[in-house]
Amino acid sequence: MADLSRDDISDIRGTLAMFSHAFDNKDLEALSRVFAEDGVLELTKGAGRVIGGLRAIGEFAIALGADAPDHHTLDTHVYVAEGVVRARSRYLAILPDGSVHNGDYLDELRQTPDGWRIGRRVSIPRFPR
Repeated sequence: MADLSRDDISDIRGTLAMFSHAFDNKDLEALSRVFAEDGVLELTKGAGRVIGGLRAIGEFAIALGADAPDHHTLDTHVYVAEGVVRARSRYLAILPDGSVHNGDYLDELRQTPDGWRIGRRVSIPRFPR
């Protein structure tokens, strides 16, 4: 894959920024502007969990309920490695009790007819350990 254009990088950053809004508000329509239809969300906290498919990711967001963490995506770096468009972002998640959890999102993205979408996201917590 050739270098990404400024427009590509801007569009990718917009897609990644939309995650927090879509996921935290359980907005399934907006979530379809974040993940590919066959997208995967891999959570590495504890025993871990892999959630496959846009519908399952949406159902997971809804199942977290009203007291789910409030996510913020920060410091995104977009790059191409081994022919795959990737992004690495930091996240902050504010929990209902006001405590903060943080970590990294490692994303693989692809361009679809509807724009850039996450094909795979791995969420790696840093604190609390």
